[in-house]
Amino acid sequence: MVAVGPRVSKEEFMHALNLSAQNAQDEQFYRAMRDEAIMVYNRMNQDTSHLLDSVRADPNTRPPFFWHHIRPEQQRLAIMEIWLNASPLTRRFFDCGGTNGEYGPNWVAGWLLYSVFRSRDVRNNRNRRKGESGAVADGKKQAEETTSPKKGYYDPVRNGTL
Repeated sequence: MVAVGPRVSKEEFMHALNLSAQNAQDEQFYRAMRDEAIMVYNRMNQDTSHLLDSVRADPNTRPPFFWHHIRPEQQRLAIMEIWLNASPLTRRFFDCGGTNGEYGPNWVAGWLLYSVFRSRDVRNNRNRRKGESGAVADGKKQAEETTSPKKGYYDPVRNGTL
């Protein structure tokens, strides 16, 4: 299996695991793996101990936290936690992801955890902006489209940090 980076599409990720997004059973495997990553994501958002010092010191810092605000060593530990605590159903997929390479320690767990962080970043998902009236949300959307030269999802590495 060829390791893929955290920014590839779900389809590319699944293809690298010899899974298909169009296959119902393969989709169940994917969802089970993602659920395991979500458990770790939720735990990481319970306190600020995982954050970079500069972010943790900011009194305005509140969950949900951003991936790029998590200390790299904590990212690695979280990836290892997902892998080591994998269920019998998902174990074989996570075991395929072990690597010392660029996407180590486990590219499968790393992709899933990054994906969970990215999907819960309100800058990426307008549907998660609950509590805003339609006019405010529409105005915000229009402002984003006219001021942002790049369209698509927000990626802290590609677009820079806050």
